[in-house]
Amino acid sequence: MSHQDQILSAKMAAPFCILLIVILLLQVVGVYVSNNFLASGGFKGYWVLSRLVFPFVLVFLLAIPLKQLYFSKPTINRENLLLMAVFFGLLLCLFIYLQFFAADYFSHYRHGRSLEDLREAGKFQRFLIFTASTIIGWEVLHRGFLLGGGQYCLTKHYKLNPMAAAIIMTIIVCIFEVLFHIKKPIYEAIGMIIASPLLSYLTIKTRSLWPALTFHLLIELAFGFSAFYYSVN
Repeated sequence: MSHQDQILSAKMAAPFCILLIVILLLQVVGVYVSNNFLASGGFKGYWVLSRLVFPFVLVFLLAIPLKQLYFSKPTINRENLLLMAVFFGLLLCLFIYLQFFAADYFSHYRHGRSLEDLREAGKFQRFLIFTASTIIGWEVLHRGFLLGGGQYCLTKHYKLNPMAAAIIMTIIVCIFEVLFHIKKPIYEAIGMIIASPLLSYLTIKTRSLWPALTFHLLIELAFGFSAFYYSVN
């Protein structure tokens, strides 16, 4: 390979690699430093910076069009409505499972405290605020900047066809999400192996991250509501 070809290959690879590395670093900081931000009262500002400001600056520098990042309104047709109905069915199955069969899992979040203690402490209300801000930031980062931005880089710079780019980025997003759930109970990491590709597929089919964001938020609310209000022993 000539020197000129090597330079061209590096230029082609650079945007995609930079996108992956920056989002990986943002997630690492989010997972391992967030408690310090929370203790100092700057947690909300951190999430805005890491999930919105920095990624927007990044895609601007990489010249990734915002229209490629799935921020638009979802495409609604019969096929997509049927897909969303399937998601609601899966959500209902999850809700039933959490209500009756997830006592061991919930004990991790209760830390031995009773339901009454949790309710009196107002922990559920704080959980709702934290979850809403976290999930919005998580979905925007993964199924907006990473999924959409990665697809653009692969099709634009590597000349891959859109289907191949979508499959590759769905796998990469899944790896990101599973890795950052390993520090939680193993059930969540296993669940993300299934949930992440489904949410990415929904995003690609509807051309919008908002349906996936909505379902992800509903999943987290189902977990939280079940953990704090169902009488699972």
